[in-house]
Amino acid sequence: QPVKQALVRKDNYKTCSICFLKNFKKLEKAKTDYIVKPRSRQMLEKDLEKVTNFRENAAKAGLLRPFLFLVSLPAVARLQAAINLGWTFIGSAHMGDSHAEAWEILSRKDLGLRDRMYKLRDTLLRREVNWHSILLPLCEELCVPAYMNWSEEFVSPKMSYPEALKECHQVKSPNLNSLENEFSDKIGKHQRARMSSLQACSLAEIKNSEHVRKLLGMPQLQPQLVQPLLSYSIDSSFLMLARRDGSDGTGHVDAEDLVQEVVACFSGVCEGEESMFEEVIAAAKAKVCRDGVVMERDTAPPGSILNANISTFWLTMDLLDIDTSTPAGKILPVILQMLFHKGRLAVHGLKIEDFIRGDFD
Repeated sequence: QPVKQALVRKDNYKTCSICFLKNFKKLEKAKTDYIVKPRSRQMLEKDLEKVTNFRENAAKAGLLRPFLFLVSLPAVARLQAAINLGWTFIGSAHMGDSHAEAWEILSRKDLGLRDRMYKLRDTLLRREVNWHSILLPLCEELCVPAYMNWSEEFVSPKMSYPEALKECHQVKSPNLNSLENEFSDKIGKHQRARMSSLQACSLAEIKNSEHVRKLLGMPQLQPQLVQPLLSYSIDSSFLMLARRDGSDGTGHVDAEDLVQEVVACFSGVCEGEESMFEEVIAAAKAKVCRDGVVMERDTAPPGSILNANISTFWLTMDLLDIDTSTPAGKILPVILQMLFHKGRLAVHGLKIEDFIRGDFD
């Protein structure tokens, strides 16, 4: 509840938006309306095909792939990405324009992904940045030990800037696609390696349950592009649920709860996506506790930033000992959001490559 004006300290504006912003309620309503606004598949495809100056700038800079990943994200996820990088779209002229928001996340001065790469490289020299040169330092820092070479860890080639820019300007970018898949897969494997033997055995037992086997058998989850997200969401959901009792990850986890959490990880593409998993989660939602009360999954209220599906990324950073205040720690949640959204799109039969055919003609 808002505090009385007489009790507001002079420095309270630093922490309390309700007291600092006179139009707080108006902005809050605008944010909520924007976040909860439904988006059909047709609207999504139209947005991905739309031609704007922002799209042209991204294509010219070799950033079209991440640009389209950001455009395809739900509004709440783009808003969370901006907040994670150090600002917000709420109340700005860009709010509501997916192309403007996506380009600002990539190019905002000092705070966008492009400028933050200079800090990650620990250099004062400003260099041109494309999608490959954003992924490369993260892969090297997080996935390649100091005693190993790039080729020992990654199948994807390590390209120079001219080679990478040429790849970024192609409709089909096999090397970039491979690097995206390898990086997301390795992050998931590193997280899995941090599980204790007790956690690994418990998860293996849950995977053999009827509910989880039914989920894993869905035809929509069989494409290769979906597998990194599927494995990651199962591991992360299990670890999150195992911690909800306040323990260090040794809490009991039910298969029904795990199924609902994994399905939630696949949400955020378009309206009506719930029907795809309706049969799978029907039994899970009917879970009854000992006293006969039907148990429901905890969900954030409509319009909340918690609907951005980013909590699992914070868990990953905690398990991998990645400091959130470092350049890599600032960038990683945004990158993971984009790369795992690639799997969400694949569930619906969508590929980013299908929407960049006319950009480099």
